[in-house]
Amino acid sequence: MDEPAEPLAGEGDPAPVHPLAAIVERWWQDHFPGSVVAQVAPIWNHAFTAKEELKRRLKEGA
Repeated sequence: MDEPAEPLAGEGDPAPVHPLAAIVERWWQDHFPGSVVAQVAPIWNHAFTAKEELKRRLKEGA
């Protein structure tokens, strides 16, 4: 049998997710897809950006 190929630079396991960021992401998935927020692209984009900013702040400990 062939040996598995070595991953290329930049490939492989993604960076670990901060535990609180995982909670935020789960909450987002539970509440936003299919909601009224999801029906209006500019509102969805605004809320999504805020969610990502919250995860960034949690990761940095701010």
